Amino acid sequence: MIGQRIKEIRNNNNLTQEELADGIISRTYLSLIEKGSVHPSTNVLIKLSERLNCSVNDFMQEVSHFRYNDVEILREIAYYEQKIESDDFQSVISFIDKEYETVDQIPSQDSGRIHLIYAKYYNKTGELRKEKHHVDCALQLLSTVSINQSYIDAIILKTRILIAKDEVEEALDLLEDTLYIILRLTELDLGIIRIMFEIAACYHIKKEYFTSSRFLDRLKKQSEILHIDYKKTEFNLLEAKNLAMLESFERLEKFTSQSNEPSMVLLNCYASYKIGNIRECESRFKSIRIEKSMFRGDTVLSGIYDVLDKRLDFI
Repeated sequence: MIGQRIKEIRNNNNLTQEELADGIISRTYLSLIEKGSVHPSTNVLIKLSERLNCSVNDFMQEVSHFRYNDVEILREIAYYEQKIESDDFQSVISFIDKEYETVDQIPSQDSGRIHLIYAKYYNKTGELRKEKHHVDCALQLLSTVSINQSYIDAIILKTRILIAKDEVEEALDLLEDTLYIILRLTELDLGIIRIMFEIAACYHIKKEYFTSSRFLDRLKKQSEILHIDYKKTEFNLLEAKNLAMLESFERLEKFTSQSNEPSMVLLNCYASYKIGNIRECESRFKSIRIEKSMFRGDTVLSGIYDVLDKRLDFI
């Protein structure tokens, strides 16, 4: 109870754990106190009370029934969602320290959004175990309300975790189940496009290039109807790689001819080579310096590079 009360007073004073603990105890030890894992000494309680401008007896009082202003929490959630979208991950640390996910009174949808912010932060920092934990929590909470963009964000993050573990079929199951649900919800037009793109990418990874291409065709029509240009660069690259694997080399050469992106140049050279335009292939390839390291992690592009490297002596 003491730990909960310290945390309540700290938040009421708008202090982070680092600010309260500074010069008294470590932030980690303060976190353990607030969670009730350890009991602080009287000397520590006195120093904490002085910094919080309260008495030690205040730590012994009942924790407020509703400890936080729900309107302020909603404002903070929206604020830090925007910070995440702007790639300002450093500022999110202070939000995480407040541990709003432990507040029982926060509605499921908003608590899910909090976990999603955490998951995106840990995705950025590479803390995969924490990312997975918070994604799972976000999905569990967000699934209790109508599907919205936060739920779709969580689905996409979850599928990328599965893909990284080579569990592509499980990712497809999750994406397709979600797609079939949101196809009935006209207000989630962008959500449909986002999910369809992820499905197309998964089928490409599974080497089901025709299916991937079909999803992209459907996605393109949907985008034109809605006047949405979603992930144009990634979309074009995926479409070009599908054309290469489906051996549609004339379409591929035309499709990639105007791009100077290394991946698209490589695919254009491959198409030219395959249809016999060797000189054009050589001329285009020499115009931009390309190295295999640019395609690390992409088996299709790396394989195409190896083919050209083996067949053409100018690489």
